[in-house]
Amino acid sequence: MTRPIKFLSRPVRLGAVAIVAAAGLAIPQAQAFLLPGNTVSYTGRIDPNLNFNNSTVTGNIGIAGVGGFVGTGPGTITGMVQFAAPNTGQFMPDGVTVMGGATFNNATVQTDLNALNTLSQSLRNEGGTPQNIAGGGSVNASSGILDSNGNNVFTATINPNFTAGTTFTINGTSTQFAVFNITTGGLPFNGSIVLTGGITPDQVLFNFDAGNFDTNTGGDPLMINTGGNPTAGTYLDPNGPFQITDTLLNGRIFGGDSLDSGITDSTIAAPSVVPVPAPGPKATLALLGAGLVCAHIVGRRRCSPLRDST
Repeated sequence: MTRPIKFLSRPVRLGAVAIVAAAGLAIPQAQAFLLPGNTVSYTGRIDPNLNFNNSTVTGNIGIAGVGGFVGTGPGTITGMVQFAAPNTGQFMPDGVTVMGGATFNNATVQTDLNALNTLSQSLRNEGGTPQNIAGGGSVNASSGILDSNGNNVFTATINPNFTAGTTFTINGTSTQFAVFNITTGGLPFNGSIVLTGGITPDQVLFNFDAGNFDTNTGGDPLMINTGGNPTAGTYLDPNGPFQITDTLLNGRIFGGDSLDSGITDSTIAAPSVVPVPAPGPKATLALLGAGLVCAHIVGRRRCSPLRDST
């Protein structure tokens, strides 16, 4: 005899619907910009050698193409210097202590820098909220134009008064990502970036390819000299020259070419913790609802009603 089809009971149906809804809402949304693990990445687009003078880097340095590392001690790199090219004598630390030594034929270095170049190009084509980065100024990350990847985008200019000893404050949460496309090339970025509200240096990106980019000459120069004051953020200029002098940076540098001295008298430390965005409120509520319904189903199947034992 053919057995009749058994339909789910109403509580079970509700549980199934809630679980499906929760699963749908819990699917990760398009992620904001992703960064490689290196503290410093160097393209060597025109000048192949990264010049490193009397400085300290906490983390790894990656050098793409056929680029080299030219050090002038004393100095310290707590990680490795990783080269995309095979060993042809381009590692010249000259008094700089590199605790992890040098590695060669590292394809990831080139892949990461190619990805950063693509990221820089895609971001500079996005419209953003106009923002002047000036000494004594501040901005909420949430006021940027939210793009499809979850970035709060700003079209930013550098005020000439953003000099060493001044600060610009960015307020944001641990789940927000702020992108500042810098459109005023050639001006130094000597003031200090201060982050508040839980946003971290890995969530604040200054894109220096956004202004006078030229496919032949590259992007805008990135020049930072804070006069020894601390600053924070991630600085992206994969096609332009950069020069970091007398700066204490909590963040990362991704640069194209070494301008004059490259990294001099500076300390660069990558953030120790990369945050994982928490699920949004809808996903959290849906998961909670699914859990409550499931608990209700289990309770009805396994538990008897409470009775007065007296």
